[in-house]
Amino acid sequence: MTDYSLVKNDLMKALNCDDEQINDYESYINNAIACVASQLKNPEDENDARVVNLCAMRAYYQIILISDNDDITSFKAGDISYTKDTSSVSRAKALLDMAIGSCSDLVQSSGFAFKAV
Repeated sequence: MTDYSLVKNDLMKALNCDDEQINDYESYINNAIACVASQLKNPEDENDARVVNLCAMRAYYQIILISDNDDITSFKAGDISYTKDTSSVSRAKALLDMAIGSCSDLVQSSGFAFKAV
């Protein structure tokens, strides 16, 4: 399995948080590590920098998706409408896609559709 501390360090940089705050996301880190490990073509690549980054970006994407921050950018009381900023999710998805792309030679591209759920 990929070294937890390496993934944790990459994730801390992405989330801009410290050691104490990152402990709240331990289950997301472990889930990402297990998911990526199940997709590796060669287990010897588990601590490759690209694999570590993929684990961190997978955890980061999950954390952004479950974030309780509504990102409401405007609100109108007359007709009760609001605008929601989804740019953080888009950025997280772009980072995950880049990490997946950089590991295309290390991970299997086919598999069960719900393998990462």
